[in-house]
Amino acid sequence: MCTYHEAMRGLIALFVALLCPPAWGADRLPALSAELSQTSVSGLSSGAYMAAQFHLAHASIVKGAGIFAGGLWGCAKGDADRATGECSHGSPSAKPFVEAAREAARQGRIDPPAALARSRVWLFSGYNDGVVRQTATDALVDFYRALLPGPQVFYRNDLNAGHALITLDRGEQCELTGGQFIAACGYDAAGALLQFIYGRLVPPGNASNASLRAFDQTEFAVGSARSSALADEGYAYIPQACASGGGCRIHVALHGCRQGAESVGDAFYRYAGYNQWAETNRIVVVYPQARATWGMPLNPYGCWDWWGYTGSAYLTKSAPQIAAIRAMVDRVASGSAQVGAVPPSTPGPMVIDASSTALALAWNPVAGAERYELTVAGRTIGVTGPQAAAAVDGLAPATRHALTWRAQGPTGQVLAEARLDGTTKPRPLACDPWLTSNVAHVRAGRAYVLWGFTYALGSNQPMGWWNIFATTQLHRIPGGFSVGPCP
Repeated sequence: MCTYHEAMRGLIALFVALLCPPAWGADRLPALSAELSQTSVSGLSSGAYMAAQFHLAHASIVKGAGIFAGGLWGCAKGDADRATGECSHGSPSAKPFVEAAREAARQGRIDPPAALARSRVWLFSGYNDGVVRQTATDALVDFYRALLPGPQVFYRNDLNAGHALITLDRGEQCELTGGQFIAACGYDAAGALLQFIYGRLVPPGNASNASLRAFDQTEFAVGSARSSALADEGYAYIPQACASGGGCRIHVALHGCRQGAESVGDAFYRYAGYNQWAETNRIVVVYPQARATWGMPLNPYGCWDWWGYTGSAYLTKSAPQIAAIRAMVDRVASGSAQVGAVPPSTPGPMVIDASSTALALAWNPVAGAERYELTVAGRTIGVTGPQAAAAVDGLAPATRHALTWRAQGPTGQVLAEARLDGTTKPRPLACDPWLTSNVAHVRAGRAYVLWGFTYALGSNQPMGWWNIFATTQLHRIPGGFSVGPCP
């Protein structure tokens, strides 16, 4: 819940940041001879929408995507009210947007679906998220499952998290929304999504402060950085092995609204959980930064463009922000350094994640294997090609499942085999959260006004002043609504 005074402090800080920009002096983003085909992307909230947009636009180079609290690709249709309404709080149908993506690919505005179908997608939504509700993320899951084979999509939705990027032990209480929008949920989400994209990785190490650096974003802007709502500086985590050896993977991590460095300092690019995995697995993490702008374009909270404030082409390769991020990736992939080998993954398959209905496995690719089989609960799924992770869905909740994993050669011969167990999570709690302004709550019939103050309908709990600056989380209870998150 955000009070009136907290909102005003946030607006004052925003005006100070706009009127008094930080001193300039960042270096150029270095050319590191990284592997372009080993690029991946993830993001929270507006960064999640942008991660999906970048993924579809450049599927030919993107190996996979991680989505925290993101909704349906293209849902906004250029309308900010629709973006924050139906696309965030509603249950939009994925079908017309699947067709829209296919048409955009036919026109050459994004990469073809055949390229997209080779990647993997990891998605997360907490059941206390009242900003981008689970129904909105469900629609994106449906969208991806219409374009990718089922084992290449994993969706985690059983935690009581609010609207935040989820970590093992950094940030706010798991069920809360606000602050730096990073929540400590006892869950290493960055590690889970990176392994679902890349396969089983070496365990994380200690991130080095010396590997974090700022870089000049202005050279990547289409036109001025301000017209693209890009901050002057971005950030990158470059392990020493990548700074000198080349051949590293590239991961792009995109912050959410009010989560850029101008709002939360180094919280996102230092503590989101990626850097520890990057250090031991030769991954360069690029943290592009959006900026808050007033006027044209209008982006007061420093969001990435997922409704069209930079123009009608915001979903396509030519979109200013997508083009800038691609240019950053190309820079990291360029160079003449001697290419070093990406370190091998930890041998053997492992259950790396579980939801209430699915298990996610990752493994080290087996030389000569052309197909992998996973057998569980009396059925077998096959994964062909150079895949090193898969999800098995449709399982019973809160149940221990025995799995058999096999690597097969060209004629079906078994090259490697392993047996392992995995336990699905309990079903998520039924929760109906809403986090918005008190004015919006009253308009939607979740609250009422008395003498200028707002009260939750049914419970009559006080919510503060009736204005657009006072923001409250409500959840449904029998006969009305209660203040705060679900248990």
